[in-house]
Amino acid sequence: MFHKERLPLLVLLAIILSVMLNSGAYAADDENCLMCHKFRKMGWVTEEGTRKYYYVEPFFDKTVHARVPCRDCHVYIKELPHAAVTEGVTCNTQCHIINPATNERFSHKPIWDVYRKSVHGRDKLPQGETAELDKDKPYCIYCHTNPKYNPYEETPAHEITERCNVCHENEQFVTHWYMHTSRRIKEIRRMPEEAVEICSSCHENERMLERHAELKKEIEHKEMGRKYTFAAESYKESFHYKTLKYGLEEAPHCLSCHADQENYYLSVHDIKNSRNPESPIHPDNRASMCKGCHYHGKADKNYAKVDPHPSARIDDNPFIYYASIVYNIIAYSAFFGLVGLKALETFGRKRDGVYWLIRNGTTWRRNKLGW
Repeated sequence: MFHKERLPLLVLLAIILSVMLNSGAYAADDENCLMCHKFRKMGWVTEEGTRKYYYVEPFFDKTVHARVPCRDCHVYIKELPHAAVTEGVTCNTQCHIINPATNERFSHKPIWDVYRKSVHGRDKLPQGETAELDKDKPYCIYCHTNPKYNPYEETPAHEITERCNVCHENEQFVTHWYMHTSRRIKEIRRMPEEAVEICSSCHENERMLERHAELKKEIEHKEMGRKYTFAAESYKESFHYKTLKYGLEEAPHCLSCHADQENYYLSVHDIKNSRNPESPIHPDNRASMCKGCHYHGKADKNYAKVDPHPSARIDDNPFIYYASIVYNIIAYSAFFGLVGLKALETFGRKRDGVYWLIRNGTTWRRNKLGW
C-alpha cells in the first residue's frame, strides 16, 4: 500500500538517481553543470528581444571540447549556482590538459596572439577608442563553432582503437583520443563554397563595411583598400567564382589568395592587409601566389596584374561598366528578336491553317513555291 508520507523521499531518490546518471555520462562535468544546463527551455530574452538559450546537453558531449571542464573556459564563474553571466568566454585561457610538447597547461593563446595581430583580430570584449571599430570584426567563435570530433566517421575504426586498448586499457579514453586526433590528421579545410559563404557574410554587408571604412578614417586616420566595400560582390562577378559555382572545386576562393598556402592552417588566422609586404596579395608577391594555379607555375608579373575582383561599378572600372551596358543591349536585342521572329512564324501558321502547313510547309517557303 502506498503511503503519502513516503512521496518526498521517493522524489529525492529520483533526483539523486537522475543527477548520478547525468554526471556519469559526461566525464568532464565534475561540478554537475548539466544538472541545470540540460533543460532545453532554459534561457532568457534580452532587452533587444533576442532569445538566448543555455542548454548544451544534446550536442556538447560530441564536440571537440567535450572533455574540457566547463570552468576551464568559463573562468569568471567563482561559485555554484552562479550569478548572472556578464562576461564572455575568451579563447586564450588555459585548460586543465597538459600539453606534452611543453609540459604546460594547454592553451589556444599562441594562435590567438597571431589572430589578434591580423586585420580581423580583436578582443572578445573590445574597450577604448577603437571599441566601436572592433565590433565589426569577427571573433574566434564566428568561424569556429565547436564542431563534432570527426564528421566523417560515426564510430572510430576498431582496427585502430582495439590495438590502442591493449596498453591504454580505458576504452572511453582511446575513443575520444582517436576521434580528436584523426580529425586533425585528415584534411579538414573548409570547402570552397563554405569559405566564400563565411567571408561574404561580412564582406557583402555594405552598411557595415562603409561604417567600418568611415570609422577607420576617423579614428585611425587610415584609408581602406579601394575595393574593400565591394570585395565579395566583385569576386562573385569574376571568372574564378563562376568556375567554382559551376562545379570546379579547384577554383580559387577567398582563402586561396588571401592566405599563404605553404602554412595554410596558421595563415588563415593571420590575414594581412594587401599593403603589408608579407601578404600573399602584396604587389611583390602576387606573381608567386598566381603560380600556384596558373600556367603550371609560369605566371609572371604581367599576368598578376589582371584584376581578380572585376567590378562593374563606374567609379571603379568605367570600361567594364559601359561594356556591361553594351553587352546587355546586344543580349536582350538578340533574345527579343528571336522571340519576335517566332511570334511572326506562329501568326503565319495560324493564318494558313493546319492543312496548308501539312501540305506546303510554313509561309517561309512561299518564295520557293512561286508565291
